[in-house]
Amino acid sequence: MAEAFILIPSVRDMKTLDCALQSRHREILLSTVSHIGNLAELTSLCHKHGKEAIVNHELIGGLGNDTVAFEMLKKAYKVDAVIGANPYHISRAKAIGLKTIWKVPLLDSLSLEMAFRSIEVTKPDAVELRPAICAYDFLDVFRKAFSGKIFASGFIDRKEFADRLRRRGFDGIMTSTRALWEPGDRPRASAGK
Repeated sequence: MAEAFILIPSVRDMKTLDCALQSRHREILLSTVSHIGNLAELTSLCHKHGKEAIVNHELIGGLGNDTVAFEMLKKAYKVDAVIGANPYHISRAKAIGLKTIWKVPLLDSLSLEMAFRSIEVTKPDAVELRPAICAYDFLDVFRKAFSGKIFASGFIDRKEFADRLRRRGFDGIMTSTRALWEPGDRPRASAGK
């Protein structure tokens, strides 16, 4: 089982950003709220609150996918980590020194096969398996192929399910369900494990 279970709030609209900033969680995924016009301000706000800012480079309006774009994310916008589904782009971000999280959609056996082929080349810092209901069943095979942190995401909207994912051995979850960000709703390890 994971030693320190991490919950990463996924901020999808500006109304929930303040809640994420006030939470006890160390990292925030600026999911769909950032574009090149407000990204520096949002990452600065995260840093002022002692949080690391994670961005999905594929969803940042006005940003390209070349090496210069990743250098800008690191140097001009001061993001701490990049998340994305394209292994080539994740490799580029990693090469310039950004922390990386590779999104792996568990769609079918072909997507699973391609993930295992790409994981050695991509060398991400962490992997996000989605949707969480499928990730639950595939954690063990990913643990054999990947030694970094493994997160579950997608449709995690109940405390009971978050607790199951923790007991299963995930390093953490990413969720936009605000009720799970609150200290009183923190997923707990069961007494038996």
